[in-house]
Amino acid sequence: MLKNPIPELVLYFDLEWVPDAAGAKRLFDLADETTELDAMQSLWEHSPKYDAEKNPRPFLKYMFSRVVSIAFLSRKTYYNRDRELVTEFALNSLPKLPLDSDDVDEASIIERFLYFIGERRPQLVGYNSAESDLQVLIQRGMVNEVTAPAFNKRPQKSWDAGDYFRRWDNEDHLDLLKLFSSGEMKPRLDELAKMCGFPGKIDVKGDQVTDLWLARDLTKIVEYNQIDTLNTYLVWLRVVYFAGLIPEEDYINEQEQFRDFLGRETEQKAEKAFLTEFLDKWPL
Repeated sequence: MLKNPIPELVLYFDLEWVPDAAGAKRLFDLADETTELDAMQSLWEHSPKYDAEKNPRPFLKYMFSRVVSIAFLSRKTYYNRDRELVTEFALNSLPKLPLDSDDVDEASIIERFLYFIGERRPQLVGYNSAESDLQVLIQRGMVNEVTAPAFNKRPQKSWDAGDYFRRWDNEDHLDLLKLFSSGEMKPRLDELAKMCGFPGKIDVKGDQVTDLWLARDLTKIVEYNQIDTLNTYLVWLRVVYFAGLIPEEDYINEQEQFRDFLGRETEQKAEKAFLTEFLDKWPL
């Protein structure tokens, strides 16, 4: 299933986006006073899959989608002075919690995220990320005149490591969904996580993000984004256990370490209190 051992640094990531109202005004030459919702409506109606009754908010092309949150969890392993293997986690987002604004500088969060990846070169792990999240980053990065030379660097030979853009059999950017069925048999992250005994989504679904954005409840969006990232990590952990890349004792210990990490986050950071419900839904 997987060819390579687990790298020292792994980054699990997920994006949230909404229809780009400002872009719609440029695209359709709409009046400046056009409301954000009306501008979004013009994008939905522009989609060939639009149906006023059956599909009033169709999925939009990525170039029409404004990124409003990027969540990422890092997993780093190293040996301490006692030669014991240590696993460290860090949960972050752009914008960062607690928020100091209900708006988002899209260019800034994309540029900062891609700069971090380019400098650190972690293994990227996502869920449906090859066909969605990565494409959103590329297309919206272009729309926003972002430059990311280190992130875009590719090896000279197609079989060499360090290529986030290889479309098939890519473990530098591991899209977990590519390991599973396709078409109608393709599992959703929420469904797979819950079937595995993990919390899955808590109180927000993907189709609610636009309305949360219009209400400027950005905090709820970022929290939801981080929850999806946690589920991505837990599904990944089950995958590497299934693939035999981590022995049973280490697999059990890592889940306990991860629970402890989330517990400390809720205790030490008021803005991470929402993780309590995630822990409550994840009995070991």
